[in-house]
Amino acid sequence: MHPDVAGNWALWSRIVGPSAQTRLQQLEERFPELTTAVLGTADGLHIASLGVDQDGGEQLAAMNGSLFGVARAEAEIIAGGTEPTLSAIVSLSIGENQMALLSFLLAPYGQLLLSVSASSSQLGTVIVHARSTAYELLTALGVTGSAT
Repeated sequence: MHPDVAGNWALWSRIVGPSAQTRLQQLEERFPELTTAVLGTADGLHIASLGVDQDGGEQLAAMNGSLFGVARAEAEIIAGGTEPTLSAIVSLSIGENQMALLSFLLAPYGQLLLSVSASSSQLGTVIVHARSTAYELLTALGVTGSAT
């Protein structure tokens, strides 16, 4: 994350949050199986969420940062020490519930994590919706970035 953004996160999150929230609401409209969606930074700062209250969104953003960090460390070990890409997807399936955690880069915010959870939906569908929403976020926030 750019040092100016990190140093003024309270201000920047109020700027980015409403635009991100709009994209999450659009996701909810086109994907009725959605249960939660959370956008946060890789270090666990909450930007926007739906399907949970503010405290729940903050907790999930923090846990998503930890989950991605652990998955990335495991990927590095499996790859024999080769640095894995920052753009990746971590997925979970528990019964009827699916979750995809997508990582993408968005300058000047750095690495962002978008988690999308759904019930009674195939994991591939959840991943497709997470990817399309990440691209929409890249476009809506009007800065350069890359997603898987």
